[in-house]
Amino acid sequence: MAPSSRIDAAVLLAARRALRDTDEDDAYLDHFVQVLCRLDAERHGFDADDLAVVEAAWVGASGESWAGGFVARLKDGRRIHADGRAGRSHWSEDSGIEADFLHAGLHLPELAARHGWHDHAWDERAARSLNALLYRLAIPGAGR
Repeated sequence: MAPSSRIDAAVLLAARRALRDTDEDDAYLDHFVQVLCRLDAERHGFDADDLAVVEAAWVGASGESWAGGFVARLKDGRRIHADGRAGRSHWSEDSGIEADFLHAGLHLPELAARHGWHDHAWDERAARSLNALLYRLAIPGAGR
């Protein structure tokens, strides 16, 4: 996988490994790393390196497939949302992401109506874990 972000996959994976066995560790972080790797500045208008802070995150009900997403503020102050989904092939042909800018004045996007995803809600722990990952990426050498 060749990420389009200025942060390469090796740095993302090293930052993820650094969170193992910490209070911010959870299995869903592996999926969020996949989402971050797939953010494309040309396609989406931003990439993982542009993220400043995750304001909210959600993780779908566990099962054979995974779904999750987040709302973040970019370093330039704009706000975005990104959603990812992975099926039984674990980030192969039955997976993907959607990412876009949030409209001004919209605090959080509606979750229940998006793609028929149900059984999920905004999760403070997931947002904290993603911010811990972003923090590790922002420290020179920490994700290496």
